[in-house]
Amino acid sequence: MSANDQRITEIVEGVRTRLGALQDCVAALGVVSGAATSPDGLVRAEVDSNGALTGLWLAEALGGLRARDVAASILATAHEAARAAAAERARLLGELRGALG
Repeated sequence: MSANDQRITEIVEGVRTRLGALQDCVAALGVVSGAATSPDGLVRAEVDSNGALTGLWLAEALGGLRARDVAASILATAHEAARAAAAERARLLGELRGALG
């Protein structure tokens, strides 16, 4: 094999490796989600990779609280779930940057 052929083979292998890393990252980004539970354990929120709420669980004990407090707990918990999803997206993209060199 000539030096040119060897170099072309190396380039093609590098491209295949980077393509594989990109495909893996895209697949992983497609299933990213985030979840959080309020400190008092009364609210649990789940979000998709975009931070959109996909699940919300409320404990019956919330019925005795003021609506303002319930709303604040829901928002804070959903925000924490979205933060977790964003952190996972950032981690995956950081790995991709490393793989792409």
